[in-house]
Amino acid sequence: MAISAAQTITGSNCQGQATSALVTGVVQIGASQTAVQFPTADIGYAIGFEIVASAGTVTLDLQSGVATGSAAYVAGTAQVETATVVAASGATSGGNCDLIFTSTATTGSPLTVSVALTTASNTATLVAAALAAGLAANTAIAAVWTVTSSGANIVITRKSDANGYKYANETNTNLLIPAGLGITAAPTSANTTAGVVSSGVRITDGDGKDFEGVTLVSMATLYSLEINITSGSASAGNTTQVLTTPSKFWNSSGNTGTLLTADLVITSTAAGTNSTVTVLGKST
Repeated sequence: MAISAAQTITGSNCQGQATSALVTGVVQIGASQTAVQFPTADIGYAIGFEIVASAGTVTLDLQSGVATGSAAYVAGTAQVETATVVAASGATSGGNCDLIFTSTATTGSPLTVSVALTTASNTATLVAAALAAGLAANTAIAAVWTVTSSGANIVITRKSDANGYKYANETNTNLLIPAGLGITAAPTSANTTAGVVSSGVRITDGDGKDFEGVTLVSMATLYSLEINITSGSASAGNTTQVLTTPSKFWNSSGNTGTLLTADLVITSTAAGTNSTVTVLGKST
Protein backbone atom coordinates (compact mmCIF):
# COMPACT_ATOMS: atom_id res chain seq x y z
CA MET A 1 0.00 0.00 0.00
CA ALA A 2 1.24 3.49 -0.88
CA ILE A 3 0.00 6.62 0.89
CA SER A 4 -0.25 10.24 -0.22
CA ALA A 5 -1.60 13.59 1.01
CA ALA A 6 -0.50 12.87 4.59
CA GLN A 7 -1.55 15.80 6.77
CA THR A 8 -2.99 16.97 10.05
CA ILE A 9 -5.32 19.91 10.65
CA THR A 10 -4.48 22.58 13.25
CA GLY A 11 -6.15 25.75 14.45
CA SER A 12 -8.62 26.43 17.26
CA ASN A 13 -11.04 29.31 16.81
CA CYS A 14 -14.51 30.64 17.44
CA GLN A 15 -16.76 33.45 16.25
CA GLY A 16 -17.24 36.62 18.29
CA GLN A 17 -20.61 38.39 17.87
CA ALA A 18 -20.91 42.05 18.88
CA THR A 19 -23.67 42.59 21.46
CA SER A 20 -23.22 46.26 22.50
CA ALA A 21 -25.67 48.91 21.33
CA LEU A 22 -24.91 50.42 17.90
CA VAL A 23 -22.19 47.82 17.29
CA THR A 24 -22.53 45.06 14.71
CA GLY A 25 -20.30 42.47 13.18
CA VAL A 26 -18.73 39.07 13.60
CA VAL A 27 -15.02 38.43 14.09
CA GLN A 28 -12.95 35.27 14.25
CA ILE A 29 -11.13 34.65 17.50
CA GLY A 30 -8.09 32.41 17.27
CA ALA A 31 -6.12 30.83 14.48
CA SER A 32 -7.59 29.72 11.18
CA GLN A 33 -7.55 26.02 10.49
CA THR A 34 -4.44 25.02 8.61
CA ALA A 35 -3.41 21.78 6.99
CA VAL A 36 0.12 20.74 7.95
CA GLN A 37 1.52 18.58 5.17
CA PHE A 38 3.95 15.69 5.55
CA PRO A 39 5.09 15.18 1.93
CA THR A 40 7.70 12.51 2.71
CA ALA A 41 5.40 10.35 4.85
CA ASP A 42 5.13 6.81 3.53
CA ILE A 43 3.49 5.07 6.53
CA GLY A 44 0.04 5.77 7.89
CA TYR A 45 -2.25 3.64 10.01
CA ALA A 46 -5.15 3.92 12.45
CA ILE A 47 -6.06 1.56 15.28
CA GLY A 48 -9.39 1.43 17.07
CA PHE A 49 -9.97 -0.25 20.39
CA GLU A 50 -12.55 -0.78 23.08
CA ILE A 51 -11.59 -1.45 26.71
CA VAL A 52 -14.47 -3.02 28.60
CA ALA A 53 -13.43 -2.34 32.20
CA SER A 54 -11.59 0.43 33.98
CA ALA A 55 -7.81 -0.13 34.31
CA GLY A 56 -7.57 -2.24 31.15
CA THR A 57 -4.70 -1.35 28.83
CA VAL A 58 -3.69 -1.26 25.19
CA THR A 59 0.03 -1.29 24.38
CA LEU A 60 0.98 0.03 20.95
CA ASP A 61 4.37 -0.31 19.28
CA LEU A 62 4.25 2.84 17.16
CA GLN A 63 7.04 1.70 14.87
CA SER A 64 5.39 -1.58 13.87
CA GLY A 65 1.72 -0.71 14.37
CA VAL A 66 1.18 -3.80 16.52
CA ALA A 67 -1.22 -3.35 19.45
CA THR A 68 -1.94 -5.78 22.29
CA GLY A 69 -4.61 -5.68 24.96
CA SER A 70 -4.21 -6.54 28.62
CA ALA A 71 -6.80 -9.31 28.23
CA ALA A 72 -8.53 -11.07 25.36
CA TYR A 73 -11.91 -9.65 24.40
CA VAL A 74 -15.03 -11.55 25.46
CA ALA A 75 -18.27 -10.14 24.06
CA GLY A 76 -20.33 -11.83 26.73
CA THR A 77 -23.70 -13.58 26.64
CA ALA A 78 -27.03 -12.44 28.03
CA GLN A 79 -28.53 -14.78 30.62
CA VAL A 80 -31.87 -16.31 29.64
CA GLU A 81 -34.28 -17.89 32.12
CA THR A 82 -37.28 -19.87 30.81
CA ALA A 83 -40.42 -20.92 32.67
CA THR A 84 -42.93 -23.17 30.93
CA VAL A 85 -46.67 -22.85 31.56
CA VAL A 86 -48.43 -26.20 31.91
CA ALA A 87 -52.16 -25.70 31.42
CA ALA A 88 -53.89 -28.10 29.04
CA SER A 89 -57.01 -25.93 28.73
CA GLY A 90 -55.47 -22.60 29.67
CA ALA A 91 -57.08 -20.67 32.50
CA THR A 92 -60.23 -22.62 33.44
CA SER A 93 -61.36 -19.92 35.88
CA GLY A 94 -60.68 -16.23 36.38
CA GLY A 95 -58.52 -14.82 39.15
CA ASN A 96 -55.01 -13.74 40.05
CA CYS A 97 -51.90 -15.83 39.47
CA ASP A 98 -49.27 -14.86 42.04
CA LEU A 99 -45.87 -15.38 40.43
CA ILE A 100 -42.71 -15.27 42.54
CA PHE A 101 -39.59 -13.97 40.82
CA THR A 102 -36.16 -14.24 42.44
CA SER A 103 -33.04 -12.41 41.21
CA THR A 104 -30.09 -10.93 43.06
CA ALA A 105 -29.91 -7.97 40.68
CA THR A 106 -33.62 -7.12 40.98
CA THR A 107 -34.67 -4.66 43.68
CA GLY A 108 -37.05 -6.18 46.23
CA SER A 109 -36.32 -9.79 45.27
CA PRO A 110 -38.03 -12.13 45.79
CA LEU A 111 -40.97 -10.30 44.22
CA THR A 112 -44.58 -11.47 44.16
CA VAL A 113 -46.21 -10.31 40.94
CA SER A 114 -49.97 -10.79 40.82
CA VAL A 115 -51.30 -11.19 37.27
CA ALA A 116 -55.02 -11.24 36.50
CA LEU A 117 -56.19 -14.07 34.25
CA THR A 118 -59.51 -14.73 32.60
CA THR A 119 -60.93 -17.75 30.83
CA ALA A 120 -60.22 -15.94 27.54
CA SER A 121 -56.66 -17.22 28.02
CA ASN A 122 -57.82 -20.71 27.08
CA THR A 123 -54.46 -22.14 25.99
CA ALA A 124 -51.08 -22.44 27.66
CA THR A 125 -49.70 -20.06 25.03
CA LEU A 126 -52.25 -17.35 25.92
CA VAL A 127 -51.60 -17.84 29.64
CA ALA A 128 -47.84 -17.49 29.08
CA ALA A 129 -48.38 -14.29 27.10
CA ALA A 130 -50.54 -12.80 29.87
CA LEU A 131 -48.10 -13.77 32.62
CA ALA A 132 -45.13 -12.41 30.62
CA ALA A 133 -46.94 -9.10 30.12
CA GLY A 134 -47.61 -8.86 33.83
CA LEU A 135 -43.97 -9.48 34.69
CA ALA A 136 -42.79 -7.00 32.06
CA ALA A 137 -45.04 -4.33 33.58
CA ASN A 138 -43.27 -4.62 36.94
CA THR A 139 -40.85 -1.68 37.22
CA ALA A 140 -38.20 -3.47 39.25
CA ILE A 141 -38.11 -6.45 36.89
CA ALA A 142 -38.18 -4.30 33.75
CA ALA A 143 -35.12 -2.37 34.97
CA VAL A 144 -33.01 -5.53 34.76
CA TRP A 145 -34.79 -8.02 32.54
CA THR A 146 -36.72 -8.20 29.27
CA VAL A 147 -39.73 -10.49 29.57
CA THR A 148 -41.43 -12.02 26.52
CA SER A 149 -43.27 -15.22 25.69
CA SER A 150 -42.80 -17.87 23.04
CA GLY A 151 -45.52 -20.49 22.85
CA ALA A 152 -46.08 -21.76 26.39
CA ASN A 153 -42.70 -20.42 27.53
CA ILE A 154 -42.08 -17.24 29.53
CA VAL A 155 -38.64 -16.02 28.42
CA ILE A 156 -36.73 -13.71 30.78
CA THR A 157 -33.55 -12.18 29.32
CA ARG A 158 -30.97 -10.14 31.25
CA LYS A 159 -30.50 -6.62 29.88
CA SER A 160 -27.06 -5.24 29.06
CA ASP A 161 -25.52 -2.40 31.07
CA ALA A 162 -25.31 1.22 29.91
CA ASN A 163 -22.27 0.39 27.75
CA GLY A 164 -23.97 -2.57 26.11
CA TYR A 165 -21.99 -5.11 28.13
CA LYS A 166 -23.30 -8.40 29.47
CA TYR A 167 -23.43 -9.46 33.11
CA ALA A 168 -22.22 -12.66 34.75
CA ASN A 169 -24.71 -15.45 35.32
CA GLU A 170 -27.01 -15.31 38.34
CA THR A 171 -27.41 -18.81 39.70
CA ASN A 172 -30.37 -17.98 41.95
CA THR A 173 -32.64 -16.49 39.26
CA ASN A 174 -36.01 -18.27 39.28
CA LEU A 175 -39.64 -17.82 38.32
CA LEU A 176 -42.17 -19.82 40.35
CA ILE A 177 -45.57 -20.41 38.76
CA PRO A 178 -48.12 -21.53 41.36
CA ALA A 179 -50.90 -24.07 40.91
CA GLY A 180 -54.45 -22.83 40.40
CA LEU A 181 -56.88 -21.47 37.80
CA GLY A 182 -56.23 -24.56 35.70
CA ILE A 183 -52.44 -24.14 35.79
CA THR A 184 -50.09 -26.86 37.02
CA ALA A 185 -47.46 -25.69 39.51
CA ALA A 186 -43.99 -25.08 38.04
CA PRO A 187 -41.82 -24.12 41.00
CA THR A 188 -38.50 -23.99 39.12
CA SER A 189 -37.58 -22.22 35.88
CA ALA A 190 -34.68 -23.25 33.65
CA ASN A 191 -31.43 -21.35 33.15
CA THR A 192 -31.54 -21.97 29.39
CA THR A 193 -28.61 -19.67 28.60
CA ALA A 194 -25.94 -18.92 31.19
CA GLY A 195 -24.82 -15.32 31.35
CA VAL A 196 -21.20 -14.60 30.47
CA VAL A 197 -19.74 -11.27 31.54
CA SER A 198 -18.19 -8.99 28.90
CA SER A 199 -14.50 -8.41 29.47
CA GLY A 200 -11.12 -7.66 27.96
CA VAL A 201 -9.99 -5.42 25.11
CA ARG A 202 -11.23 -5.44 21.52
CA ILE A 203 -8.68 -4.10 19.02
CA THR A 204 -9.40 -3.24 15.40
CA ASP A 205 -6.54 -3.15 12.87
CA GLY A 206 -3.75 -3.49 15.40
CA ASP A 207 -1.96 -6.34 13.64
CA GLY A 208 0.85 -4.28 12.09
CA LYS A 209 -0.54 -4.73 8.57
CA ASP A 210 -2.10 -2.35 6.05
CA PHE A 211 -5.60 -2.85 4.65
CA GLU A 212 -4.16 -5.04 1.90
CA GLY A 213 -2.74 -7.41 4.50
CA VAL A 214 0.89 -6.38 3.93
CA THR A 215 3.13 -5.97 6.98
CA LEU A 216 3.92 -2.32 7.65
CA VAL A 217 7.51 -1.18 7.20
CA SER A 218 9.09 -0.13 10.50
CA MET A 219 8.60 3.58 11.16
CA ALA A 220 11.87 5.51 11.60
CA THR A 221 10.42 9.03 11.91
CA LEU A 222 7.12 10.06 13.52
CA TYR A 223 5.27 13.02 12.03
CA SER A 224 1.90 12.85 13.71
CA LEU A 225 0.29 10.98 16.60
CA GLU A 226 -3.36 11.58 17.46
CA ILE A 227 -5.26 9.86 20.27
CA ASN A 228 -9.03 10.39 20.22
CA ILE A 229 -11.33 9.17 22.98
CA THR A 230 -14.86 8.67 21.67
CA SER A 231 -16.36 7.33 24.91
CA GLY A 232 -15.16 6.73 28.45
CA SER A 233 -11.81 8.15 29.54
CA ALA A 234 -8.17 7.10 29.54
CA SER A 235 -4.61 8.07 30.38
CA ALA A 236 -1.69 7.59 27.99
CA GLY A 237 2.07 7.62 28.07
CA ASN A 238 5.29 5.68 27.76
CA THR A 239 8.30 5.08 29.98
CA THR A 240 9.32 8.76 29.94
CA GLN A 241 6.29 10.80 28.85
CA VAL A 242 2.73 11.35 30.05
CA LEU A 243 0.20 12.39 27.43
CA THR A 244 -3.17 13.97 28.08
CA THR A 245 -6.13 12.41 26.29
CA PRO A 246 -7.38 13.24 23.82
CA SER A 247 -3.91 14.10 22.55
CA LYS A 248 -2.37 15.36 19.32
CA PHE A 249 1.31 15.66 18.45
CA TRP A 250 2.77 16.75 15.14
CA ASN A 251 6.17 17.86 13.94
CA SER A 252 6.84 18.59 10.28
CA SER A 253 10.53 17.79 10.85
CA GLY A 254 9.66 14.48 12.50
CA ASN A 255 10.43 12.86 15.85
CA THR A 256 12.85 9.97 16.32
CA GLY A 257 12.93 9.93 20.12
CA THR A 258 11.10 7.95 22.79
CA LEU A 259 7.69 9.20 21.66
CA LEU A 260 8.25 6.93 18.67
CA THR A 261 10.53 4.22 20.02
CA ALA A 262 8.94 3.55 23.43
CA ASP A 263 5.68 1.59 23.59
CA LEU A 264 2.60 3.77 23.99
CA VAL A 265 0.36 2.49 26.78
CA ILE A 266 -3.25 3.66 26.99
CA THR A 267 -5.05 2.81 30.23
CA SER A 268 -8.81 3.14 30.62
CA THR A 269 -10.01 5.11 33.63
CA ALA A 270 -13.67 4.29 32.98
CA ALA A 271 -15.55 1.25 31.75
CA GLY A 272 -16.52 1.28 28.11
CA THR A 273 -13.58 3.33 26.82
CA ASN A 274 -13.36 3.58 23.03
CA SER A 275 -10.45 5.23 21.26
CA THR A 276 -8.82 5.67 17.88
CA VAL A 277 -5.08 6.22 17.45
CA THR A 278 -3.82 7.61 14.13
CA VAL A 279 -0.12 7.57 13.27
CA LEU A 280 1.77 9.13 10.35
CA GLY A 281 5.50 8.79 9.67
CA LYS A 282 8.15 7.57 7.31
CA SER A 283 10.29 4.48 7.04
CA THR A 284 13.72 6.01 6.40
